[in-house]
Amino acid sequence: MLTCRRGLASLYLAARSGAALTVVLSLGASACASVVGEHEVETKFLVKPTSQSTFSGWSELSVSEDPNSVDRAELMYIRLEARDDNVPDLTFLKSVSASAVVDGKSTVVAKKAPMPTGERIVPLDRVYHDDIRPFFYKDDKSGDYTVHVDWEGKVDLTKTIPPEGVWMKVLVAVRIE
Repeated sequence: MLTCRRGLASLYLAARSGAALTVVLSLGASACASVVGEHEVETKFLVKPTSQSTFSGWSELSVSEDPNSVDRAELMYIRLEARDDNVPDLTFLKSVSASAVVDGKSTVVAKKAPMPTGERIVPLDRVYHDDIRPFFYKDDKSGDYTVHVDWEGKVDLTKTIPPEGVWMKVLVAVRIE
């Protein structure tokens, strides 16, 4: 089984309501030799204190071969992790959802609400368990096959977020057979 760990390139995203929440995501940027195997993408975002209670952003997973040339593709997990040691848990986030988007149609694949007390690493609850190959589309510019994921969530404004913000790491893993 081939394991592919993707490199990172930075991309800056703004919250849906303008600059309500600073979100910085890093996306997988390098290609793998084969589409078959387990593919993991690390994404990160910065949550800074603001007066807004919502945030949004997006990320993508790309593979170099057509996923339809294989038998199945499945979401293994999506996991959030606080990168900062001064954060005891993720309860400053009320909720997070991840939706795959193809041709303007959005399908929720994972979500979590509320965040568990005392946990710095939190797996999202998978709500989509079918084959994810229909979520891959061919990117005409790069020639790769890409899954686009929209992220949305709510922040608990009653929780204290350090002035410098909290860096969150997101790990997304997909198995292609």
